[in-house]
Amino acid sequence: MTSEIKINVVGLIYNNNLAGTYGLILAEEDGKRRFSVMIGEPEAQSIAMKMNKKKSPRPLTHDLIISLLTSFNAKLKKIVICDMINEVFYSELYIERDNNQMVVDARTSDAIALAIRSECDIFIKSEVLNIVGIEVEPKANEDTLKEEDTINVNAEDLSHEDLDLLSVEDLEELLSMAVKEEKYELAVNLRDAIKRRKKV
Repeated sequence: MTSEIKINVVGLIYNNNLAGTYGLILAEEDGKRRFSVMIGEPEAQSIAMKMNKKKSPRPLTHDLIISLLTSFNAKLKKIVICDMINEVFYSELYIERDNNQMVVDARTSDAIALAIRSECDIFIKSEVLNIVGIEVEPKANEDTLKEEDTINVNAEDLSHEDLDLLSVEDLEELLSMAVKEEKYELAVNLRDAIKRRKKV
């Protein structure tokens, strides 16, 4: 039986080897498993701004969507990462209006940006987390996303645990770039990470 597991945003990692791409790190609330979702720069900045309590001079797209929902007396109750196909996560928005619930398909990056703004819970289907989740010991005093988590991080600076949070597809892209740039030590680490991920 499929159940939903509550998760939280714990960090954003920018990778210089994949221009304009961030790894959004998510962790189960009552467990040690983590996984990452690769998202674009606009969505990453939108998430980081809200988590760091910063405001844009003009409403961002996600702010506009929340305003529209409010104008129609609708509320985002929760989001669920419901599937993963070909290394792509699929999510659903659960919207309530006049005691009626609507389920809307959404990109995971947009869904999480909206969830943070509406302060609603984020869930993942247990069967999906069982596939992508990697057990990681939490660091002392770890909290949700902080501003320092959004600084640029080079792939060469990532630990084995950080690499294990990336999907096989993302690791293979990084490996290709590392070989082209003749960063052979990094390439070995990425190759080993791919082997570990494929054994899961």
